[in-house]
Amino acid sequence: MKKLFVFMLVLVLISTVFGKITFWTTQVESNRMQRIRALATIFKAQTGIDVEVIPVEENDMLKQIPIAKNAGTLPDIVEGGIEPLLLLGSQNFLDEDLATKIIMDFGDIYDGAARLLSNGKGKYYGIPFHAWVQGIWYRKDMFASQDLGDPVTWYNIALAAKVLNNPAKGVYGIILPKKADAYAEQVFTEVALANGARPIDENGNITFNTPEMIEAFRFYKELGKYSKPGFTTVLDALKGYLNGETAMIFYSTYIMDDIAVEEVQKGRINKFNPQLVKNTGFANKMINTRPTSYGQVVALGITKNANKDEAEKFVKFLMSDKNYVYWVHMAPGGMNPTRKSVAESDAFLDNSVLKRYGKAKIAEIVAALDSVERFEFIDGKVITDMSKLSANFVIGKAINYMFANDWTPQKTAMWAQKEAEKVLGK
Repeated sequence: MKKLFVFMLVLVLISTVFGKITFWTTQVESNRMQRIRALATIFKAQTGIDVEVIPVEENDMLKQIPIAKNAGTLPDIVEGGIEPLLLLGSQNFLDEDLATKIIMDFGDIYDGAARLLSNGKGKYYGIPFHAWVQGIWYRKDMFASQDLGDPVTWYNIALAAKVLNNPAKGVYGIILPKKADAYAEQVFTEVALANGARPIDENGNITFNTPEMIEAFRFYKELGKYSKPGFTTVLDALKGYLNGETAMIFYSTYIMDDIAVEEVQKGRINKFNPQLVKNTGFANKMINTRPTSYGQVVALGITKNANKDEAEKFVKFLMSDKNYVYWVHMAPGGMNPTRKSVAESDAFLDNSVLKRYGKAKIAEIVAALDSVERFEFIDGKVITDMSKLSANFVIGKAINYMFANDWTPQKTAMWAQKEAEKVLGK
């Protein structure tokens, strides 16, 4: 009995010395969980710290946190999108001081990615972990043939769309979303923010009827003149670009394997253009009155009740060197590191998809994280009403009606203003 007591005491001491942490992740797919648990095993072998990895659907995160708090089982670290992390932070669940310290310790996290996690008071609710970005993918060879500048500014984008539009030969300057869906809102987000326009300001005022927003609708309608006819969708854009039917499309970095990998491209259009990856450029921001880009950041949040030393060690372990690369290579192009040194490293490039683009192009693509923004977030504040407008496709419907009914930009903005007021009960 005495020997058993001593043995149990040793086990308690070992667990106290080395510690244990709980990690909630939204990467619930079995192949991704396998990678994450492998990383946890390596971490334990190196540090003695045990990591319990628990998959949680992102839509369930905000429901599970209060339940776990009441049960005394809050995780030490949570991984999830910006919205749940900011909401958890605003509800005082997250350790802002430790998150800020880790960001400062790394010293190379892209500014835009960090800014999305800001608490508005000089600190951060979480640590940006990985991200995808969206922008204009364009045919560099078509642009070069007409001596056109990169499609970054409104002027260059509109000029290229006009010059390269040749419907008689089955080629369009751009394929623009015109259906009432989420893709239309995503594309319009970058257009509007490049002109300093937002549907809802930081005080909750609905602002579709501003001069900046009307001008954004005007520019969008102008691009529509040189777009493929019809109420085009995200799939029309993807297939159109792969087929050589258009010079430009808006798309996220999830397109990268479609462009570069033969079997993936053939799965979309039944043929393969081996020169497409070489002839493809990416505009990593848009500028009219100000620079912006669009994307999604997944972050790591450390809870206030966490075993802080162990949690900090695990976050730094995940975001360092080969461990970080092993994580983001779960989805090449879709998951991009938020640390500049890793995004520019040979190890990150050592992937069957990414190496086809080359280090310079990959660095240019990921650099979009310097200016990434969203309608839903302003200086650490979550604009919760924006999710209601998105759920009701207010922006997508406004764009769809603008083209379907040939509305003026002013009429489109006025309709969106009234529709938003109706949806939000204002």
